[in-house]
Amino acid sequence: MPLGSIHQDKRAQQLRKLTEISRALTYAVSLGEVLDLTVRRAAELLESQRSILMLTGDDGVLSVRASHGLDTAKLGSFHEPLHETLITRLEALLLAGPDEHFLGVPLVAGGDVTGLLAVAKPSGLEDQEDDEWLLSALADQAAVALEKSRLDETAEFRERLIGIVSHDLRNPVAVIMMAAAVLSRWEQMEPAAINKLISRIQNSGKRVTDMIRDLLDFTQARLGSGIPIGRKRTELHSLVRQVVEEMEIAHPERSFSLQHLGNGRGEWDADRLAQVIGNLLSNAVAYSPPDSVVRLTTDGTSEGFVTLVIENMGKAIPGELLPHLFEPMRRASADLTNMHRSVGLGLYIVKHIVDAHGGVVTVSSSDAMGTAVRVQLPRNV
Repeated sequence: MPLGSIHQDKRAQQLRKLTEISRALTYAVSLGEVLDLTVRRAAELLESQRSILMLTGDDGVLSVRASHGLDTAKLGSFHEPLHETLITRLEALLLAGPDEHFLGVPLVAGGDVTGLLAVAKPSGLEDQEDDEWLLSALADQAAVALEKSRLDETAEFRERLIGIVSHDLRNPVAVIMMAAAVLSRWEQMEPAAINKLISRIQNSGKRVTDMIRDLLDFTQARLGSGIPIGRKRTELHSLVRQVVEEMEIAHPERSFSLQHLGNGRGEWDADRLAQVIGNLLSNAVAYSPPDSVVRLTTDGTSEGFVTLVIENMGKAIPGELLPHLFEPMRRASADLTNMHRSVGLGLYIVKHIVDAHGGVVTVSSSDAMGTAVRVQLPRNV
C-alpha cells in the first residue's frame, strides 16, 4: 500500500477515535471521570506511553490532576506557575530519554487558560503539526467537559451547603427557643437553674454566630476578592496563650501544652490569626481522645518567619483525604458528636486567612505521631 494511503488511513482512524472520545466526554458524569478519560484517550490517540493533565488553581498555579503511564508518587509535589520554566520541568517529568519529544497544548475555557494537556512522543516522526491539531482538538473538548462538570459540582455544592447549614442551625436555635420558653417562668426557678439556661443560650448563640461568620468568610473567599486582613504589630506567643485560655474555659476537661521559642513578633491581623488558632484548636479537641494533651508550639527562632504547630494524638487522617482537607465541607472523619459539628468550612477559611498573610499551612498525620498542623507566617516587618 502506498505511504500516502497508509497516512490517510491512520488519520481517518484517529479522527474516528476523536469522535468517540468526544461522545465519551459528553456522557462523563463526574470531574474524575473526565480527567481520567482525557489522559487515557490522549495517550491512545497519539500512540504515546505517557500523558499528563494539569489544571490551574485559584492562585493560577498548575497542579497535576490526572496522568497516564507516570509514577504518581512524583506528581503530588508538582506545582508550577505558567512560566517559561514549566516546559523544562514537564519534559523532565514526561520524557524517558533523548529519543522522545514533548507535545503540550493549553486547555481554554471562556477565553482563559485553565490547564495543560501534554504527551510524550517518539522523536523523528513526521506529522507533528497533525499531532498537535489532534491534541488541541481533544483539549478543547476536555475543557468544555471540565467546565460542565465544574458547573454541575458547583450546583451540587450549593445544594449540599444549604442542606448542611439548615441542619446544623436547627439544633442551636431549638436550644435557644426551648431555654427562652423555660426562662419565661423564671419566677418559679432557682438562680442556679436560671444561670445554667443562660449559659446554654450563650453557647448556642455562639455556635450560630460562628456558622454565620464562616458563611460570610466563605462567600468572600470563594466569590469575592478574598478574606480581607488588617496588619498591625502582633505578638504571636501572647495571642496563642489568649486563645488557649479561652479554649480551656470552653473545654475544662481538656489539657493543653504550650511551648514558645524565640521572637514571636510580626505584622499580622490579630483577629484573623485568633480565628485560625481557634479553628485548629477546635479540630484538635474534636478529633483526639478526651484524656490526651493538645500541644502547641510557636517557634520564632527564624529571622524571616514564625511557625505555629498544633499537634493532637487522634486517629491518623486517611492518606487519600490529606490533599483535600482544605476544600470546603471536608472533614477528617465523620465520627463527630453534635457538640463538635460545624458547617465544614473552617479549614478552607484557615487556608485563605494564612494565604492572605503570605503564609503556608500544611498537615501531616500518622498512627504513630498523631496529626500536626503547621502554619508558617512571614513576619513582614
